[in-house]
Amino acid sequence: MPDRPDQPGPPAKAEPGGDTTILQVLGPSTGGIRRHVGALAAALAARGWRVVLAGPAGVMDGIRPLDEVVAIPSNLSPGRLATAWRQLRRILGGVDLVHAHGLKAGWLAVMGARTRRHRPPVVVTVHNIILDETSGRAARIMRILERRVFKGADALVAVSPEVGGYVQQHTSRPVRVIRPLGPPPEALRPSDEVRDRLGVADGQSLIVCVARLHPQKGLSTLVEAASLLRTRGVDVRVAIVGEGPLAGELTDQIRARGLDGAVLLAGPSDNAPDELAAADVVVIPSVWESGPLVLAEALVLCRPVVATPVGLVPEVIREGISGRIVPIGDAPALAAAVAALIADPVAAQQMAEAGRAAVDEVWGAGALVEATEELYRALLAPS
Repeated sequence: MPDRPDQPGPPAKAEPGGDTTILQVLGPSTGGIRRHVGALAAALAARGWRVVLAGPAGVMDGIRPLDEVVAIPSNLSPGRLATAWRQLRRILGGVDLVHAHGLKAGWLAVMGARTRRHRPPVVVTVHNIILDETSGRAARIMRILERRVFKGADALVAVSPEVGGYVQQHTSRPVRVIRPLGPPPEALRPSDEVRDRLGVADGQSLIVCVARLHPQKGLSTLVEAASLLRTRGVDVRVAIVGEGPLAGELTDQIRARGLDGAVLLAGPSDNAPDELAAADVVVIPSVWESGPLVLAEALVLCRPVVATPVGLVPEVIREGISGRIVPIGDAPALAAAVAALIADPVAAQQMAEAGRAAVDEVWGAGALVEATEELYRALLAPS
C-alpha cells in the first residue's frame, strides 16, 4: 500500500465496514497467533471490511499472503526494530484502524501511529504474558515495551481471562476478553500416510504434540513422560511437531535418555491438523498458555487430549469427561494419563466427542468476530 501524505485539516471519518481499512499486523509467529490473525482477517473481509495484513516475510505462509511486509524481528535488536517502525509507519498513512497482535507488533503500532498527524486508533491484542522463566534476560526490556503498549493503545484485548487479569493489573482502562479464532482444522493427508512418515510401527500408539520448541511449552516434561511410558512397557511413538530455540537441548535430552526410537522432533508441519488427526492422543504439556488453539483443533478433529490446566484448558476440558488434565511439570501424571487413554480407546473417544461439543461453547466464531467488530465501530465512531 503506497504512503498517503498527511493532509491539512481533519480527516473524513470512515464508516465502519465498507471502505474502512483495517490493518492487521503481527510479528514473527509459528503457532496460534498467525492462525488466529488469518482467521480473523478472513472473517472480517467476509463481513465487508477492507483488511490489510502485514508482518514479517513468510509468517503467513500456508494461511494467506501478506499484503505488506514489515520486518518485525524475533529479537529486540534496536536497528531491526527501527527498520520495522519505518516500514509500518509508511503503511499507517493509508488505514483507518490498526489491530496489532503481540508485544513487538503492538509497540511498533503505538509508536508509529503516534508520529502520524492524523493518528489511526490502535487496538492491541495481548496473546501472552511475560514470564521470567521463559523470557530470560529479555524480560526486563519486554516489560518496558509492554507498559508503553498498555499506555499508548486505544483499546486492549486479551485472549483469555487469565491474560486479561494480568493486563488489567497494569492499566486503568477496561480490558476486553475476546478469545482467539482459528481456521476450521482439516486433515489433508490420510492418517496412515502421516503415521508412516512419522515412523509409527505396527502396534505403536502415536502421541502428538504440536508446539513451538520453547520453554513455555513444557516439552522436557513430555520427553520425561515418554521415558516413563517405555519403562512401563507402553509402546508409543511421540512426535513433537514444531520448531524453535530448544531444538538442540531437546535433541540432547532425547539421546541422553535413549529415546531416539521413541521420540521424534518432526519439525514444522505444512498442515498441523494432519498430524493431530493421525494421533491416538494429543498432548499439551505447557507451562503457560493463553489459548491454546491446538486444543480446539485437536478436539474439533475428535482426538483425545491430555493437557495441563493452562489458559482456556479448564474451560473446555472437564477431567475424565472431555479429556485429561495433569499438573504442570508432572511427568509421572502425564505418563499415567496417556497410558490410561491408550488402554481404553472407547473411553478416550467418548472424551474426545465431549471435548468437541465443549469447543463450540468456548470458541464460537460468530460471537468472537462480532465482539471485534463492535470494538472497531466504537473506536471509529465520530466523537
